[in-house]
Amino acid sequence: MIRGMTAIVCWAALACGSQAAAAERSTADIVCALDPQCTRPLSRDFRGVTVTQGPESSTPLSVNLYVNFAYDSADLTSDARITLDRLGYALVDDRLKSFSFMIEGHTDAKGGEDYNQKLSERRADAVRQYLTAQFGIEPSRLTARGFGKLRLLDTSRPEDGVNRRVQVLNLTAGAAKRDGN
Repeated sequence: MIRGMTAIVCWAALACGSQAAAAERSTADIVCALDPQCTRPLSRDFRGVTVTQGPESSTPLSVNLYVNFAYDSADLTSDARITLDRLGYALVDDRLKSFSFMIEGHTDAKGGEDYNQKLSERRADAVRQYLTAQFGIEPSRLTARGFGKLRLLDTSRPEDGVNRRVQVLNLTAGAAKRDGN
């Protein structure tokens, strides 16, 4: 009986340790994806976070986050908070403290244009509010904007859930790249 309990405790500790390591890796990948000084190529998926762009890309540095909201609302689920905590820890990292970011809300093509636009705006703002409240990020560093179904991630599947996402772009680094700095 005692050996069985010891095995369960050990297994639980290992499981928690591997989850913490995965969270740490995904936070480091978010930092790298948004940091123009990072030279490590990225192309990974972690729970709720997709990093697909390397530092040599001509588009602004960004990450896509699959943030779960309660149905038909901008209410964050517990899974959403896990994903946003990884983003929050990345945004307060010393390497990203001097940058400003755009939080973009996106939807799939299921709803009407006006409905999707307003929903994406509310969701982008909910993410912004969460990050400022939970991590003390200056509100002036975060801009929220909704795009509804205008910028589908997968245009071949417009109604797929992959299109319901929050994208975070490094505005400061993007401006520096456009200006040739």
